[in-house]
Amino acid sequence: MKFRYKLTATYSEAVNNHCFSVMFIPQDTERQRITGLNISSVSGTSLQITDDVFRNKKLYGKIKDPHDSFEISISGSACTGIDIFEEFTDCPFSAAIFSAQTRLTEPGAHLKKYHHELSLEDFDSPYDKTLRIMRDIPDVFRYNSGATEIHESAENAMALGKGVCQDYAHIMISLLRMERIPARYVVGMMLGEGASHAWVEALCKGYWYGFDPTNNKLVNDEYIKVSCGRDSNDCPVIKGSFFGNGIQNQKEEVIVECENSKTE
Repeated sequence: MKFRYKLTATYSEAVNNHCFSVMFIPQDTERQRITGLNISSVSGTSLQITDDVFRNKKLYGKIKDPHDSFEISISGSACTGIDIFEEFTDCPFSAAIFSAQTRLTEPGAHLKKYHHELSLEDFDSPYDKTLRIMRDIPDVFRYNSGATEIHESAENAMALGKGVCQDYAHIMISLLRMERIPARYVVGMMLGEGASHAWVEALCKGYWYGFDPTNNKLVNDEYIKVSCGRDSNDCPVIKGSFFGNGIQNQKEEVIVECENSKTE
């Protein structure tokens, strides 16, 4: 598949000494291979790529001169569906970081009540429990793009009963960790046009499997993985700082299409 990520930021007045990081470079994994990667930005931008502790690729940039807008585009091709999982090859103890709750996944009264109602003791394997959780969440939680904030916790989202893909993922991760199933938050792209998407990977019998609770489906060859971490705080698409009083507005655009499709 071909993919393109485009980020555009504008400022109400000129800013300078702008330092930023963008984490939207897809990974090479057992499930996918990335080729033809191309990164473009406005002139005068210095760029470099490094890996973080979760092996996510971070693009760092700096613009010294005054500017009232900037744009960065990341494109390439992804061969997806190579496998249905990623093998866990790290030290066994390293999975513990994905078993511990975080501030965004810590369960409260609403999540604990829902966890009890799922009756997960009726399922033997971690994989079957994970399927049960993914398939049930859409019955009690609905998609609403304006209901939650960017750093909303799973407990608050569950209390509201509505939210976005980030909330679906945090809720599922919280439930999995209550079952002592290691789980990680994933940011990536899906076939079509829109914005970035979030889903979950659960560690079952030595393999990371992908689950998308928002769409109630297993992650397949229509998905391109970009980054992963303990929760959304480990996977920010963009972070940065600048000098100036300009108010920033930003817009992202994601396009994923089959290699043989044509755009007019």
